[in-house]
Amino acid sequence: MTLSVDKKELLMISKPLRYIGGELNSVVKNNYKIRFCLSFPDVYEVGMSHYGFKLLYEKLNECSQIACERFFMPWIDAIDYFGKDIFVSLETNTPLKEFDLIGFSLQYELSYTNLLYIIKMSDIPLLSTERKDSDPIIIAGGPCVVNPAPLIDFVDVFFIGEMEEDLVNVLEVFSNNANVSRKEKLEFFNKFHFTYVPQVEKDKKVRRKIFVDFPLEGFCKKPIVPNFSVVQDRVSLEISRGCTRGCRFCQAGFIYRPVRERGIVSLIENALTQIENTGYFELSFLSLSAADFCNLEQLLVETNKCLSDKSISISLPSVRADQIKSFIFRELSKVRKSGFTIAPEAGSQRLRNSINKNLTEEEIIEAVELANKGGFNHAKLYFMIGLPFETDEDVLAIATLAEKIKGKVDRKFEITVSVSNFVPKPFTPYQWLGQDHVYSLKKKQDLLRKEMRKRKIKLKLHDVGQSILEACFSRGGVELGKVLYDAVNERLIFDGWSEFFNFDKWKNIFEKNGQDIYEYASKGYSLYEDLPWDNIDVGLEKKYLMNELEKAKNSLVTEDCRFDKCTGCGVCDFKNIKNIFAKKEAVTIKSKKETNIKTYIVRFEKKGDAIFYSALDTSRYFQHIFIIHNIELQFSRGFNPQPKINYIYPLPLGISGENEIMVVECSEFLDTERIVNELNEKFRSGFKIKSITEYNGENFDNCIQVFKFDDATEEIFSSMLIEGKNYYEKISKKGKKKIVCIDNYLIHKDKNRIELKITPMGGFNLLEFFKFWDYNISKLNISRTNIYPIK
Repeated sequence: MTLSVDKKELLMISKPLRYIGGELNSVVKNNYKIRFCLSFPDVYEVGMSHYGFKLLYEKLNECSQIACERFFMPWIDAIDYFGKDIFVSLETNTPLKEFDLIGFSLQYELSYTNLLYIIKMSDIPLLSTERKDSDPIIIAGGPCVVNPAPLIDFVDVFFIGEMEEDLVNVLEVFSNNANVSRKEKLEFFNKFHFTYVPQVEKDKKVRRKIFVDFPLEGFCKKPIVPNFSVVQDRVSLEISRGCTRGCRFCQAGFIYRPVRERGIVSLIENALTQIENTGYFELSFLSLSAADFCNLEQLLVETNKCLSDKSISISLPSVRADQIKSFIFRELSKVRKSGFTIAPEAGSQRLRNSINKNLTEEEIIEAVELANKGGFNHAKLYFMIGLPFETDEDVLAIATLAEKIKGKVDRKFEITVSVSNFVPKPFTPYQWLGQDHVYSLKKKQDLLRKEMRKRKIKLKLHDVGQSILEACFSRGGVELGKVLYDAVNERLIFDGWSEFFNFDKWKNIFEKNGQDIYEYASKGYSLYEDLPWDNIDVGLEKKYLMNELEKAKNSLVTEDCRFDKCTGCGVCDFKNIKNIFAKKEAVTIKSKKETNIKTYIVRFEKKGDAIFYSALDTSRYFQHIFIIHNIELQFSRGFNPQPKINYIYPLPLGISGENEIMVVECSEFLDTERIVNELNEKFRSGFKIKSITEYNGENFDNCIQVFKFDDATEEIFSSMLIEGKNYYEKISKKGKKKIVCIDNYLIHKDKNRIELKITPMGGFNLLEFFKFWDYNISKLNISRTNIYPIK
């Protein structure tokens, strides 16, 4: 069974490219033993930004016995329009219930109801105890599952830890004996020390899997290139895993220990491989603390040298202020300047010591000054409120620190202060403490609004209600299963999105199940009582976390074991599991080839699935294909250089094109016919290059467009004109209403064919015309057969 709807109906919802699949480097298999659906419980652009998701997809599909496909939570409008029909995989439009296994990546507690809604809409029983042999096995992994308690009623198997190698190994063994009863399948998955199968062994002690071979293996080589620009639209290079800084609020810093760094040569080789396979011109170093990477200067310098002929820029995630050096900004700004982010987390020195952030005010200010001098024009500063042992003076110190920073940078340098509400997490020293009460959080937010307004500093605050719900699920117990069950039946989904979050409904559901949501979020645990997640062992000693909590009370710091003595956290065995650091290595740089740059006119078809690509999406797609084919694109100059690709008067979504024009500045083609054939082999169905010719100075400012209608569309269009419906209204950028009349653009009209002029001042948009008069655009059939300059 596959998607039963007409694909053109995707035009009736937002961002159709979320649902069509067929991306560069996606995989469709015909021969396999088991089918695995890798699911992300959020929209496409969020899931496709997640490095681990793309890595798992690649690793699973490297195994010949496994066909791994993908699914992302459809947006609200798609669910409302298509219902259950949209709950199908991207690769083959297969309903999720037909897969052998569905694996969910859980990165955020507020995606729990999305996970359950996906199960429900796929006609799979919500409760794991009610599933039959024919139903898929539901798997969950990711950082959230270190406390699986709230989800044990719904998830069959939890994988605890780092799974890029072991998930593949386990499923490979499973595939050889998949035709057994559900009970036998669950018993098989329960055999491993890193799996938790509540139906088989509810009280099992589960030990986190640590990928000890990370420095040498597990590289992502050919990640999928999303159909449109997503949140993190670049090559991600995971330079290290784990962090031992010991920030007491940071769950990731505790559950991904120890530190493992990859070698410089292997990282540069992998960066080049990923760029060659994806066509990206941006590269991000991925790490919990990228600036702590040993020999970061060599890595940045040598990577820049290797990429110098490709106009590829490098960015870092949030950087510790005490590790900021001038070389970082020198290297990051060589091509284009991305945003600069640091996270002081607390405004006062006392509170920074308490959370073990180990940053001084001088280091924070100096870091932003270096960014300003390095040519960057804005900085984001991340803080938290509601931290344990926090006072109003600590909150006010955020505004004071931001003001001091503002006084040290140029007037045009923009500062944004982003403040989240602290949520205590399992396996941190604060796991025993409840969340700051709602009244306290709101009072602190009001205090910050007032202070930042006085200082004219841009402030972003996180919704308190969402933080309360997150706190409930992060440290909650099995009793929350009933809350989640009721919530999904009331369609409380997309809770991480403020436009859909309904705190009052959540409060009522908690009350219905005998819980007060405020008390549940703020409840503490005694140091020696059983915790809901006590059956999970991530390697940390409880005594170590207790000592860290005591230090936090007294604002005492703990040094990083990378630079000081072992802190006794309990993770390392100092044989296989230990901190591993990169060493300096000799890097060979290939000499750059000199190329002639020329401008070409590329004529192409845009049909089938390609009609869902916008102007930007189309240009972006061509850019990726050209770079993959090792065609050197010319880039613009300035703060943010972009490839010189110009789609001449792009088509609106939903209209096909037979002779579209792209003007491209790139390296010289010695054999255009061969290039056309080779590029067409890489293009997805719907795009096809018809010719490439050298640009001879044609002026495309004023053009004639030739459109063709099918008989049904022609009948509708002609009758509209007879009725006097020869215009549509639109709102200008200045908010003024404008009437666009076809008479101002019409060159010629006969049966099934129309010629319209278009200029830099505008044209007549046929799709907007039909939309204005409430016609279902998915039923129309319009093609632009030609576009050419007016001579």
